[in-house]
Amino acid sequence: MTFPRLLLLLSTLFALTVPNSGQSQSDPVRDKYVEAQLISSVDTIAPGQPFTLGLKFSIDPTWHTYWINPGPAGKITDIALDMPNGFKAGELKYPVPKKFVIDYGYNIVEAGYGYEESVIHPITITPPADLKPGDTISISGTADWLMCDPQTCVPGKADLKISLEVGEEAVASTDATMITFFENKLPQITDWPVETALEGDNLIVTAEIPEGGLPEGAKLALYPYDNETADPLANATFSQNEGKTVITIKKFEQLTAAPDSFTALIVADTDTQKKGYKISTGSLEETEAPVSEPAATEGATITDQGGEEAPFGGGIFGFLLAAFLGGMILNIMPCVFPVISLKVMSFVGQAGEDRKKVLTHALVFTLGILVFFWALAVVMIAIDADSWGFQFQEPGFVIFLIFVMVVVALSLFGVFEIGTSMTAVGGELTNKSGYSGSFWSGALAVLLATPCTAPLMAPAITFALNQSAAMQIGIFTSVGLGMAAPYFVLSLFPKLLDMIPPPGPWMETFKQAMGFPMIAVAIWLIGVLSRQLEVSGLQWALVGAMFVAIAAWILGRYTGFDRTKTVRTVGRVVALAVFAGGIAVAFWASGKKLPPSDDDIAAVIEAHRNEGKHVFVDFTAEWCATCKVNERTSIKTDEIQKAFKDNNIEFVVADYTTKNPKITEILQKYDRSGVPLYLLYPADKTKDAIRLNDGLVTKGAIYEAIEKLPN
Repeated sequence: MTFPRLLLLLSTLFALTVPNSGQSQSDPVRDKYVEAQLISSVDTIAPGQPFTLGLKFSIDPTWHTYWINPGPAGKITDIALDMPNGFKAGELKYPVPKKFVIDYGYNIVEAGYGYEESVIHPITITPPADLKPGDTISISGTADWLMCDPQTCVPGKADLKISLEVGEEAVASTDATMITFFENKLPQITDWPVETALEGDNLIVTAEIPEGGLPEGAKLALYPYDNETADPLANATFSQNEGKTVITIKKFEQLTAAPDSFTALIVADTDTQKKGYKISTGSLEETEAPVSEPAATEGATITDQGGEEAPFGGGIFGFLLAAFLGGMILNIMPCVFPVISLKVMSFVGQAGEDRKKVLTHALVFTLGILVFFWALAVVMIAIDADSWGFQFQEPGFVIFLIFVMVVVALSLFGVFEIGTSMTAVGGELTNKSGYSGSFWSGALAVLLATPCTAPLMAPAITFALNQSAAMQIGIFTSVGLGMAAPYFVLSLFPKLLDMIPPPGPWMETFKQAMGFPMIAVAIWLIGVLSRQLEVSGLQWALVGAMFVAIAAWILGRYTGFDRTKTVRTVGRVVALAVFAGGIAVAFWASGKKLPPSDDDIAAVIEAHRNEGKHVFVDFTAEWCATCKVNERTSIKTDEIQKAFKDNNIEFVVADYTTKNPKITEILQKYDRSGVPLYLLYPADKTKDAIRLNDGLVTKGAIYEAIEKLPN
């Protein structure tokens, strides 16, 4: 193995072994077409302090599980828990489901309600107050469900067990935000008066719904909790009569009188979200209520201004197309600019070559992009990631990228030679080195692109993070193909390369000049690191980078063919030792993190709205290049800041540089997997938040959002 490859391998291993917060999960258990798992909102429980377990299902394509009302042929999902003495468990909860109508043929059609792809059923657990910190407790359970596809139904069962530490204070787990995401999909408990009556073959449900109680323009449906009240195949109609909402649905065939007790779910489906409202002729138990949403975002819905939800009509092909186009647009996002310089160098080196070889380079470049997107997808699946660009929140990954930028820059400057395998320019290209260069430049493009979310790409990535492993890989493949497409098209028309001057001494100057964008990226990454590590940690991380630079210098100085074999061998050994020292120093430095942010952005927004102010929230991160471009060109300009002041708008920054569950919760509420996100909250808390375009934002877009504020 050559030293450059060993360097890359060790750097990758270092990035992957940087400590991360643990996850409290049971081992996943697969029964035929569903994988079940118990997850916890905390890694460490505190005596007497409630926490949430989640029964998580990962469901194969075409299959589904069932809701409280499973229809005439389904079965409700359930779990029986076995807990230590003193522990109390609430009821298993069910997010808003989807209605399934399945035609089995032979005039057999059935309907039910349930879940596809993935779902988490939350359970509130209250531990006793006399637990001893330092102990470990175990909770086990047997989950039962029915899984069906359009051809058949199969029962499922899994024995699950999860172990949790006991501490003085509860410590949130990395699964907490995903559990919260599904808690926010639980039905909203209402106190709306409800009456029922029978009129012929119809069940009439009359509800006194207050003005604004349901989202305007939503498509409405009624899902009864009792299967024997309404015809499961029928769809309800909604009308208004004397200020009341009248819901008409065909009755269950055997129903002869209006039910004494009736509970149902009103499902309000818009282009951007689906919400459920639980109604009943009796009182609803408070214990059934979902976790309350932040007051600052009460009633917030995603407006159609710049909304990217359900692109191209939604569905798998719509999201795949959005991912492909988003990958193409990713090439012009600020974070990928340095890689463009590398690819330009590649085209310089390929000028004058035959068409077949240029096309092969493009294919290998595409392969480099795809392999690293696949690797990223596998990592995100393995850790159940809930956000795009999550790795930039880990100092170890940022340090790793700094090392890569330093090594690439020094090679371009001529301090040592990685060879044409990275740059694909200079000297006579061999097939091996040139193709390796195309592959690794594609890989580097992916590494630098991860903090960016281009338009159209954002909803596709968000969709992927909540889907099966196969779908996630499919979405990331589509992004990678889109990102590689412009270079591939250019390679199909090599005549365009004729504009490049013929090879000559200028190429060495050009190669060295391309090292400066790498230094610029390293400086940017150091700025990111300064927001994540203590001062001493930052200093030692840079010492590690210096060791890497020294190792590169030794490699270039003492391993050339002008040296004896002994000198070359000793040089490689010393360089490797110095490089390993840099890795060790950086590994230690990555652990000197600043305390995690626990700012409650929802509380900040609410406080300003209580003061009668509108609130513009900039969801940003130091590692988000797109965010920084928006801030410098639009948001933080004197002109826009004056507009905020003149219109009684408070400007708030939600910094996502390091993990913050409160920010993650709001991002997921708006179906975003990462930053940037821009929301303008009216002072009137009954009004919806105005959402600006994701991606690049102009001053004009901000002015348009301000004009939409209610008077």
